[in-house]
Amino acid sequence: MARSCRFIVTADDFGLSPLINRGIVQAHRAGIVTATALLVNAPATDEAVELAAQTPGLQIGLHLGIVEGYALTAAHSSITDSLPYFGDGRICLHRHWRPFLRRYMAGKIRFSDLEAEFETQIQRFHQLFPSVDAIPFLNSTQHLHILPGISGIVIRLCKKYRIKNLRVPHRLIHEPATFSRRVLSLPYSVLGSLFACKCRAAGIGHADYFAGFLRCGHQDEKSLRAIIARVPDGTTELMLHPGFDDDALRGSLPWAYADFDWLSELTAACDPAVRHEIKDRGILLGLP
Repeated sequence: MARSCRFIVTADDFGLSPLINRGIVQAHRAGIVTATALLVNAPATDEAVELAAQTPGLQIGLHLGIVEGYALTAAHSSITDSLPYFGDGRICLHRHWRPFLRRYMAGKIRFSDLEAEFETQIQRFHQLFPSVDAIPFLNSTQHLHILPGISGIVIRLCKKYRIKNLRVPHRLIHEPATFSRRVLSLPYSVLGSLFACKCRAAGIGHADYFAGFLRCGHQDEKSLRAIIARVPDGTTELMLHPGFDDDALRGSLPWAYADFDWLSELTAACDPAVRHEIKDRGILLGLP
């Protein structure tokens, strides 16, 4: 029986910086990236929108900023950081998932603040792409949209704005990874499975499997070919972070990107051996 495999390759962080933007476009034009998730609250968002207009084959979704971005509501609240870390004085969201999670666990994150910020970002996407009837897919920084309480807000807004697909980090494809990353994958897998049930109940689509979590920021040609070799029947989303190396970004957000290897992921995404591996295994690349 012929296999029925589909591989959606999503590059996150479109809009984060000019070098990341150009790397994502390169990974689409010369590589396997089929979609990208746009940060509408980042320093290079406007440039990303211009590049998107020049790259019509690249599907654009929303990378919902929960941490690591400007607060588009432009007011200090339970979801903002004390440090304007992009250096221009604008109010920013929490700089990393750890302080956000500490406040979340302590009950100090007001869900009303989150909902106001999320809705502002969704509306901003529609302002940037006025011809788009509905955002094709949504994911979030650090996958924090799957947390209890937050997941309900996201699903409610997806139904309101007719967003039909969400990222669900569950049923993870095996990848070589550090011990700490494997430990971190356990709660994500549990929460992801619960979130998948909520999505199905709400009629919101998602991929059957997810890859790229265990080696986030460190993929290479060998690791991508290993993932491809394990792709099961159904739809698998592969998360990538391709880009050209950005020392300025690494310096301004060291807690998030100190050891990120954007260039390795870009090189791997454009490696002919990776595309041949996909073709040789009869895997369809991108959406139908």
